[in-house]
Amino acid sequence: MLAMRTAASLLFPFGLSLSLALAGCGGGETPDPKDPSSEGTSGKPQPQAEQGPDAALLGEITQLNQLLSAIDKSDSGRPKALDRLGELLAELSKNHRDRALAADPNVASLPPPAEPKAPEGESEAPAKAGPVLPPRNAAAVKRLKPDAQKLVQKADMYAAEAIKAHKKLIADHPDYKDMDKVLFRLGGLYVAYGQGAAARPIYFELIEKHPKSPLVPEAYWNFAEFFFNAEDHENAYKLYARIVEYTPSERTSVAGYRLAISLHKLSRLDESWKALEGAASAARIHGPAGTVDEIYRDAPKLAATRKPLSAKDAAAFFVRLAESNEDVIKQELNRLSQILEDEGRPLEATEVLHVMIDRYKAEKCAIQARAIEIATRSGNNAIRADEVNRSLRLGCKP
Repeated sequence: MLAMRTAASLLFPFGLSLSLALAGCGGGETPDPKDPSSEGTSGKPQPQAEQGPDAALLGEITQLNQLLSAIDKSDSGRPKALDRLGELLAELSKNHRDRALAADPNVASLPPPAEPKAPEGESEAPAKAGPVLPPRNAAAVKRLKPDAQKLVQKADMYAAEAIKAHKKLIADHPDYKDMDKVLFRLGGLYVAYGQGAAARPIYFELIEKHPKSPLVPEAYWNFAEFFFNAEDHENAYKLYARIVEYTPSERTSVAGYRLAISLHKLSRLDESWKALEGAASAARIHGPAGTVDEIYRDAPKLAATRKPLSAKDAAAFFVRLAESNEDVIKQELNRLSQILEDEGRPLEATEVLHVMIDRYKAEKCAIQARAIEIATRSGNNAIRADEVNRSLRLGCKP
């Protein structure tokens, strides 16, 4: 019977949908025997070689499905074959999505499939892997260019098949030695398609059952980014906070920066400032350099949200943030003063400049001249009079 099944599988063309049917991971149709494209010189259906940029992937997928169709669950090679099948299908999905994005940049803003509502009382137990991908909004897909539409549909199809392969492996071989990688990849597939509810128990299982896996902080990161991009900062900050507890690296530096932003969005300003200081310190040592620049760019905006703002507190924050780098401190104070003026807060803007005068006495007259300009532009005569008098006390010409 096994020999007959294996022989029968070789009669199908090497198309992916038919191969998936052999492994129980998808569906397909038997080729029409009257179709010349599926016949050789003998008139019998012949295997067709895959072509195009994904030929190697599709060929290996075909071989794996033929193998899986010929062995049973007890075969020691089955878990590895399912693992590789899921990995290849996930890669195939990503390739098609990348091509769709190249064909139409609007793919980047395509809304993910709507998350199905879980039945009332359903537990988020780790064993429940969640649903296969639901369909996208048809109207949104139709607004894409025709080529991009086809590529997105194929990307979604391959992603769904990858999920099926991963779930089959988890269900049939729960003790597989590389299960942490399988869970991480499956969670990533769900997150990539906006299925946070389905990803949650997958990542939970990875974290709980494989706490020493190097993929655990990456799982935290993926899920934190999902919440951050969805502007769910309450959940995002909790996950970023877990990441920064790991050994310092570029990842923990960026997580610290995101943690500060999330806390700021939640109006937890003291915690936000502290997180930003930690992120800047980590990024200066471990990188990436771009994160340091982003922190310095955003710090004055974060400081300005405190109302009322103490200029001295803001200056102390910048000193800690820049670790006493005077060039950076001066830059941050200048930006803060400009932001406050733009927001219609001239009194606080001039107070920031007063702090600068205390730090940079050699430049006191130039800085005070700026304070007078801000007061003048504000139209507030009382503030302007105070700044003119201050200029005279400093020995500067108003």
